[in-house]
Formats: sequence, C-alpha cells, structure tokens
Amino acid sequence: MADINDRLKQLTKKELIIECKKYKISGYSNKTKDQIIKLILSNNNHNSINNDNITINNDDDIKDDNIDYKVNDNNKYNIKLICGDAYDKLDLVDNNSIQTVCIDPPYNIGKDEWDNIDDYIPWLTKIIVKLQSKMKSNGSMFIFHNDMEQISELMISIKKNTKLVFKQMIVWNKRFNESKKKGYLDGYVVKEDLHMWNKMCEYILFYTFDNTYKLKNARNDKKIDQITISKEILSRTGGLTGWYSNIETGKNLPTKSTIKPIEKHLGLKYDDIVPKFNNMKTHHSVWNYDMAERNGIHITPKPVDLLINIINHTTDIGDTLLDCFAGSGSLGIACKKTDRNCILIEKDINYCSYIEERIK
Repeated sequence: MADINDRLKQLTKKELIIECKKYKISGYSNKTKDQIIKLILSNNNHNSINNDNITINNDDDIKDDNIDYKVNDNNKYNIKLICGDAYDKLDLVDNNSIQTVCIDPPYNIGKDEWDNIDDYIPWLTKIIVKLQSKMKSNGSMFIFHNDMEQISELMISIKKNTKLVFKQMIVWNKRFNESKKKGYLDGYVVKEDLHMWNKMCEYILFYTFDNTYKLKNARNDKKIDQITISKEILSRTGGLTGWYSNIETGKNLPTKSTIKPIEKHLGLKYDDIVPKFNNMKTHHSVWNYDMAERNGIHITPKPVDLLINIINHTTDIGDTLLDCFAGSGSLGIACKKTDRNCILIEKDINYCSYIEERIK
C-alpha cells in the first residue's frame, strides 16, 4: 500500500483523474490531489494499480480524452462531451448540423489563468469562422462577453471574416428588483471609491445568417422574374406592390403567408430563408437573470435559466446546440431540461470530469 501511495503522489492531479477514469472510480470532482489519492486507495480496484499499469499521460493524451454518452434511457436527447482544444475538436462536428451555437469564451480580462490570451481577437475570430461552418443556414450564434473595447474589435473582425450578420446586443442585467441577490449587489452600488457606475451586467452578441441570396439564385436558375412572383399577392386595388423585391433585397423577411408564393415558384421553404426564432413574448433586449451559484470548479458559470431562454427562442425539441468553451457544462444541463441535443467541447480535463458527473 505504501508503494502505491508513493507512486500516486508522483502523479499530477490531471493524471490522477485519468487513473480514476481508467479504473471507473467516481467522485473525484471538486477533490484535492490528496483526496483523490485517498479515493483511489479506498477503491476495490486499487490492488490492480502497480508499476506496470500506472500511466502518466502527457497533455496531448489528455486533450484526446473523448467522452460520448447518452444521459437518459429513452434517447430523447443526446449530450456529447469532447475534451480537447476548441479549434481542433470542432473538426469532429458535422458541418451544417448545429441549430444554435452558444459560447462563453475567455474574456481576456485576467479572471483566471485561462483568461490571458495572446492575439486574442485573431484567436477567437479563427474559432468563430470554424463555428459558422457547423451551423445550419437558419441557425443562431450567441457570444457572451463583458469588455466593450474587445467586443467592438471582435464585432469588426466577425464582420470582415465571416458571413454572420449581427442582429442584436442583449444586456444581461444582474441587479433588478426581483433578484435574490439584489441586497448583496446593493452593497457595491454605494461604494464611493469607484468613480464610475458599477458594472452589473454582461453582454450577449446575437448573430444569424442572411439567406436572401438564395431567392435571386433560385430565380436565375428557374428563369423566373420578380414580377411573376409579385403578382401572387396584389394590393387591395389589384396593383403590383414591392412585397417580393423587399424580401429579395433583405429589407423584409418572408412571413407564413408570403412564403407560399415563394415556395410555389422557387421551391424555397420558410426555414430556408428565415433564421429560426420562436417569439416567446416574454423578453426584450435587456434580460434580468440572477448570477449562477459558484460551483467550486468554475468561477464564471452561466445561469441555466438564461440559457434555457436562448434555447426556447432559437431551437425546437430535438435540435442540436454547441458550446466549444463548455466550462462547467451549464448548456448541457439546459439542453437536458429542454429535450435538446448538445455537443460540449472543453479543454480542461478537470472541467470535463465535473461536466461528466454533473450531467450524469
């Protein structure tokens, strides 16, 4: 036993977690290195741990640790967890398969060791470029952030390097009258040494695609002019209007009624043109949600109820969402609660272990 204990102490915490996975030992989340060692030694499988089969994995081995599992018995939804670098592991996701991308990337403001990134805007832009290829043409992307200068640089970079179209900036307000934490946050409002207003919000960038180019392409392929389609819906006096040209030029989106003549002549359906959006008639562009409780593993988790709001507005049951900065896995929990599929990608093996236990 002493020899095993000495050998285990030579491993890093990441390597100990991998040993737990190897021998199907659970309960290692939120544990210190010494606690994980005690957990391994108290397990019935510890006698099989010897000089020959204690494996010390390097970082590349850890990043290739893929976990794929169903989280319920009736297969209504599937949560897939991939442990590894966001940019690299996105290659495992099928193109045009994701209805909504919802990412909470590092803000590059020094919150933690993972929150200091060189060439931050090019780095994040490169990931967003790859993310757009994974989205369906009527899909959505949500990007959390809280630093306005970096947001402005990022928005310019996204406009230059992607086909994504900025729709809205949502303000997540954390201090509101009904908030459970309003009293706590009120204590920060009265501080006199700040010399500005205390920031009690974060921002969410909302992007979709402009699919109106499909209309002109389809018309050219079928050799149909605009007037032919416009004649399908006349004015009250029987004259032509600009209803169709306004749609083709992107001034208006098709409605459930105007899509009918478009589908008749061009074969394009509503979902081919219009980004999916279910108006729940509950929100505007300022959202009041309490901060998520700290979970002991991640310092900036996002509230599940806020993520459920995104899910309900931009997806239907059975759709698939993606988060390539999964953190503590809150999007997976939100998808589990709403019968959606979810792909989570996370670089940190400790976070991956926490997500796996949390979702199961």
